[in-house]
Amino acid sequence: MRQWVWAGLAAAIWPALTAAADIANYSPVTGQRLTNPEPGNWMLYRRTYDGQGYSPLDKINTTNVKNLVPVWTFSTGVLEGHEAPPIVNNGIMFVATPQNQVIALDAKTGDQIWRYKRQLPEDLFQLHPTSRGVGLWQDKLYLAATDDHLVALDAKTGQVVWDQKVQDYSKGQYLTLMPLVINGKVLVGGSGGEFGVRGYVAAFDANDGKELWRTFTIPGPGEPGHETWQNDDWKNGGGSAWMTGNYDPALNTVYWGVGNAAPWPGDLHPGDNLYTTSVLGLDPDTGKIKAYYQYHQNDSWDWDEVEAPMLIDLQKGGQTVKSLVHPGRDAIFWVLERTPTKINFVAGWPFVYTNMWKGVDRETGKLAVDPDH
Repeated sequence: MRQWVWAGLAAAIWPALTAAADIANYSPVTGQRLTNPEPGNWMLYRRTYDGQGYSPLDKINTTNVKNLVPVWTFSTGVLEGHEAPPIVNNGIMFVATPQNQVIALDAKTGDQIWRYKRQLPEDLFQLHPTSRGVGLWQDKLYLAATDDHLVALDAKTGQVVWDQKVQDYSKGQYLTLMPLVINGKVLVGGSGGEFGVRGYVAAFDANDGKELWRTFTIPGPGEPGHETWQNDDWKNGGGSAWMTGNYDPALNTVYWGVGNAAPWPGDLHPGDNLYTTSVLGLDPDTGKIKAYYQYHQNDSWDWDEVEAPMLIDLQKGGQTVKSLVHPGRDAIFWVLERTPTKINFVAGWPFVYTNMWKGVDRETGKLAVDPDH
């Protein structure tokens, strides 16, 4: 069970690292533990690779939740909104905050063990200076820094192990997501769709930070999907991938949500504009796009579908459907099927009122746009 303990105080100036102590008995994080986490741990953005965001702990329930009282609170010293789930590994809680700070706490007492704060460039500008958590692997943790660097920290001490530049922040690129670690590869996706960047997902070696592959979410000349763009619109087509993907170990496929096209008005970039507002099925070993599904074409409304779909096994007609479930920002509740080579449409229906769509094609799932809206 997660407990949110944020307390807002005036921002303080911290050194790059303030260490109160080291973590003496840190539990290394393995692929087996990420695939089947212990009930009391929360080591991924939505706890498990399938992204369901569910805790099996049942000590707190509907009958006693009204009796909860605060046990401890901790001020991070940062005013901006905190968007990271506390990452918990056997009694150690790692809290990532805006301004690229990571704090290691004793989850039972709230006592600080160490604190890391990155020194950001004075000319750095971004609209969303947040952090959505740290990835864990072995005895390291990984922070996607706002100035477009991926930083590996020693989980026991908070000391920097390596620091890898991912993109150029001066060109509107920045990082805000929680890195996803799969079999020793650290996967990140870039922010910056509002600045007209070309989105991507990239993987780095967890041990030394070496870049292993990079897949652009906007296909270039000669790549499948490039024909859905006109002229040079693809070069600054958006498609940022700023939320953490979910992973299916059985298919060895990562499902990653892709954001809006750029600039926002659709008539400035005619066409369906793949792979914006889509889900991509990526091979985590090579970055190859194995499958995709576009939720809606020519996104003109900033309804970027960056939330990765949840991996859920559903029953339909007496058969099990290995599904991808996604409540879309386009007001459609999507149910898709994941296969080794394709993402199939299963069903889609409005879950809130919308006058944008005239209907959903029952065979393909493609939305019919109401041109008046």
